[in-house]
Amino acid sequence: MHLEEQTVASQIILYLLMPLFFLGVVSMIIVIMLLLSRTSSLLTGSKEKSLSRGERNALQFSRFNAFLVESRFKRLRIALFCSIGLSYSAFALIFLLDRFWK
Repeated sequence: MHLEEQTVASQIILYLLMPLFFLGVVSMIIVIMLLLSRTSSLLTGSKEKSLSRGERNALQFSRFNAFLVESRFKRLRIALFCSIGLSYSAFALIFLLDRFWK
């Protein structure tokens, strides 16, 4: 996409959508980091050190699965799905603007 070929309106829309896309991606990364720290899915407890690697991974995965069902993670779920939706929709609008509005 060449900026000199676009109208002023499409350039303004593009300059508004690009930060929204990056905001969605950055917020998604932050929410995932928060999620991993609050579920302790990356940590190995002292009792788990005697278990095999597969059993430890299964326990870590089951702690992560609590994110999907427990009500204490409701706000994190909403934040994660909103950030995913924001980044996907902004990217789709940038793509459509590039494709069809010249």
